[in-house]
Amino acid sequence: MPDEITQEMESLPEVVDFNYHIKPILSDRCFKCHGPDENTRKAGLRLDIETIAFAKLESGKKAFSKSNLYGSESAHRIISTDPETQMPPPESNLKLSAREKAFLLKWIEQGAEWKEHWSFNPPKKAEASPVAKEKYPLEIDQFIYDKLLENELEFEPQADKETLIRRLSFDLTGLPPSLNQIDSFLKDTLSGSYERLVDQLIESNSFAERLTLDWLDVSRYADSHGLHADGLRTMWPWRDWVIDAFTKKMPYDQFVTWQLAGDLLPNATREQKLATAFNRNSPMTAEGGVIDEEWRLNYVFDRTETFSTAFLGLTVACAKCHDHKFDPISQKDYYQLSGFFNNVRELGMTGDDGDFGPLLYLPSENQEEQLEKLQVLIKETETKMQLTQKELAEVYQYIDKLPKESDLNKHQIGYYPFDKLSQVRSDYFIADNNRNVKSSKAPKVVKGVKGEALEFKSDYDRLSINKEIPNFEWTDSFSAAIWTQTNQRKEKSRQFILGTTGGKNNWWRGWDFYLDDQNHLNLRLINMSPGNMIHVRSKDSIQVNEWSHIAFSYDGTGKAGGINLFKNGEKFEFETRLNNLSKSIKPVSASGINIEERPVLIGKTYEGSTGDNGLFMGKMDDLKIFNKSISNLEVKMLFDQYSGKTTPVDETLAKNHWIQNHPKYSAVQKNLKENLNAWREEIEPVLEVMVMEELDQARTTYLYSRGNYNEPSLKVASLTPEVLPAMDPDLPKNRLGLAQWLFQKNNPLTARVAVNRYWQMLFGNGLVSTPTDFGVQGALPSHPELLDWLAVDFMENNWDIRRLVKQLVLSETYKQKALFDDKKNNIDPNNILLARGNTRRLPAEMIRNNALAVSGLLSEKIGGPSVKPYQPKGLWKEKNTFSIRLLEYEESEGEDLYRRGIYTFIKRGSPPPSLVTFDATAREICTIKRENTSSPLQSLILLNDVQFFEASRVFAERIFSESKGDIKDQIKHGFRLATSRFPKESEVILLNELYQNQLGFYRKNRAEAYKVLNVGKSKYNGLARADKVAAMTIVANTLLNLNESYYKY
Repeated sequence: MPDEITQEMESLPEVVDFNYHIKPILSDRCFKCHGPDENTRKAGLRLDIETIAFAKLESGKKAFSKSNLYGSESAHRIISTDPETQMPPPESNLKLSAREKAFLLKWIEQGAEWKEHWSFNPPKKAEASPVAKEKYPLEIDQFIYDKLLENELEFEPQADKETLIRRLSFDLTGLPPSLNQIDSFLKDTLSGSYERLVDQLIESNSFAERLTLDWLDVSRYADSHGLHADGLRTMWPWRDWVIDAFTKKMPYDQFVTWQLAGDLLPNATREQKLATAFNRNSPMTAEGGVIDEEWRLNYVFDRTETFSTAFLGLTVACAKCHDHKFDPISQKDYYQLSGFFNNVRELGMTGDDGDFGPLLYLPSENQEEQLEKLQVLIKETETKMQLTQKELAEVYQYIDKLPKESDLNKHQIGYYPFDKLSQVRSDYFIADNNRNVKSSKAPKVVKGVKGEALEFKSDYDRLSINKEIPNFEWTDSFSAAIWTQTNQRKEKSRQFILGTTGGKNNWWRGWDFYLDDQNHLNLRLINMSPGNMIHVRSKDSIQVNEWSHIAFSYDGTGKAGGINLFKNGEKFEFETRLNNLSKSIKPVSASGINIEERPVLIGKTYEGSTGDNGLFMGKMDDLKIFNKSISNLEVKMLFDQYSGKTTPVDETLAKNHWIQNHPKYSAVQKNLKENLNAWREEIEPVLEVMVMEELDQARTTYLYSRGNYNEPSLKVASLTPEVLPAMDPDLPKNRLGLAQWLFQKNNPLTARVAVNRYWQMLFGNGLVSTPTDFGVQGALPSHPELLDWLAVDFMENNWDIRRLVKQLVLSETYKQKALFDDKKNNIDPNNILLARGNTRRLPAEMIRNNALAVSGLLSEKIGGPSVKPYQPKGLWKEKNTFSIRLLEYEESEGEDLYRRGIYTFIKRGSPPPSLVTFDATAREICTIKRENTSSPLQSLILLNDVQFFEASRVFAERIFSESKGDIKDQIKHGFRLATSRFPKESEVILLNELYQNQLGFYRKNRAEAYKVLNVGKSKYNGLARADKVAAMTIVANTLLNLNESYYKY
């Protein structure tokens, strides 16, 4: 054995542990060629599976032989200097250090004990050493102290009370403590004062807002879609739900379950459904021409990866295209997990602005009250209609009440025989001498059913009916009938007959009548696709190369049951695809800015961006449009006009026609329409939020080769990763079952990942420093026994977040001074062992909160829409040419300029620059831990940003108004407001010199003083002289730039 390895052997731990000493070496140096990925595996050897690692190789040798160095081929290979046999091979550019080689060899000598990866084993409560237990009553301190003893270290003394209250206040509320809070804490010398302070802060609403800040990063919350147009979305009600959930002390298991699957809970409430907006926070695209299914799957994958990162701490995204190269997660595991999120009716390509189904209504109390009253009236009227129908049916006698052409013509608002096309200009044709029926390139005139017809062959063969046909509302009755002869069936494409539905940026709003790719008739009434609409589809198809008389009628009730489809004078049975219409179907301009009059289009859709323009290929003849719901008997009469035959009248059809057109029935129908219109007008402004909603029929999930949406290779079921405990067989195989599986007692990851995240929130780093990766490549826990103790304790105590946080901040570990000494820095430079308190910069939002709170500008308002504080002009416009709603940045007014940072509007493509400079994220992906950078821009923002400079000026006014002593007293007061401590005399002297210097300048330069006073929208209060306020503003600005102001000590 080489001397360098022998020397290293002497300094190794007495017992070599597989998880902590060996597996990291195998993962980093060996798994590339001998790991889970079969595509890169060599020699058939896997070192991630025990049975294969110890099995005989093809050569007859063994990679590892327990307690037998000479029988272990790996031992010979790792000490070899021969490039032909050396492992890792030189061409891999991977090397083992002498210490790593020593670990591997000693492990083999000690029996090569194999252990499953630590995080895949259920956590168990261990006990600390008797020494630690005797010295410290809290288990947290006991486990930390044991590690300190191993390294000959001790805790630092407890920090002073001023430091503690400031540390606690930011950690638990995101705000600095008030002077009243500080003074009360300093005066409280009774036992338990610290715990009373903790209780006071944890019970505040600000604690819920503080917890929400981190959760917004986890959930990738934003106020814009993020991709392409990066348009407006309305997700802030979900943010309010999160704040409310934390305020109500919702246990973590319930908090997560509602967000993953609240809609699937029995008798789900509106609040539970709203929680599922968590899953809809993913970025979405509105780019024209993208493939809808590809992007729909991208949203599924985003939810899958967010779930894994947030709750399992695993990097499953690696398995989207191939088996994970390090963790035992196969590509099949990835797609089985994605199956839980693949059963939502949603679009891949959305509009530039707006919210897209499934959607949840969130009416105000007043709106809900009015809607409920109207719903009662509607139900009463519907009951009256049924009674009237029954009453009329009983008195009906077969008399001459059959439909007459003259009666039907009264309701005919458009007749288009398509017998003639005339060229008005080179690019302008009209049909039947009607200038309201236009075409830019004329379809061909051919022989029709009776007379002539139009034949549609190309992209430009379409007609538009302008002005004559009104834009119907869903409370209107209307019908249409037409002769068609399609000459083909178009795979994956529709053939549009007629309608007004718009494109993606018009939210597809309107109505349309078309043949799908199977030549089935479809009728849709759309407010917003795919959620708020009615969609019916005929059960049978229309024959190719055969004239068919097709028609639809709709009765204005807003229900699929009010629709009828017809073919050749007979009812055409249909299935209901969606029956969820409530808001207007009148066409709107881009991004829903205005209601617009839209011509009825024939032969081609308005949907130019989807790649499916609905080109009709075939012939059309004799289109008739009515402003009533025509009866089956009337449709039969229309058909008979062309056949030249009069078939016997069916008694049932005659009775239904007579009832439908009876004055008594019509009067009740009119009353119903009035009530429905009132209800529609009331619901129109009601807020909507994107949520989850399962399809009635489960969608098939596939494994996609190399992650390509168009290469499905294997059908898979919805299942959890095989390496983790299986779902209880009694659990449903849906999102609710998945959420309940997360909180099974034998799930080894959920509690560990959660407590690690809350530890990180308070200490800066988690016990696992890679909070997104608890897998093989992730960091090992610094204190594994403590992590497991906290995880088990969290589960045993009802997943109580407040209790967990309180435990952490009550510990001596948390209360230590943040002092540095050479010994500790040499042994533990990154303070992993926690032998002292941590010093770190506050999160971006808290730095801003601090300036606003210290100045007195901070608004205490909770919840509501996102706000737009100061930012440089023109940023949105230079990054956006598509979103109409977010083209210009409209700065907030009044108290909305001074809200807490969690309420700041997040536009993913152009996030708030002052926040991003301090490492806030654009919320494009699930983020568990923010980057921590330092740059000159951060100082420039604190010095010059409008928000901070205005806060400095208002802070100066506060100093003068609250402190009536001399200038030194005023400086002391300001210093204490900014740092939560009294200043040293030397600090007062320096700040006084600065003040006097600035005062002299502003006395000579009054205009400059007023420039200072006019920064920002808040008004100078005039209680102190302008030159004094300007001078004190510079002092206040200096105070806000002290490390103590925006660092946590």
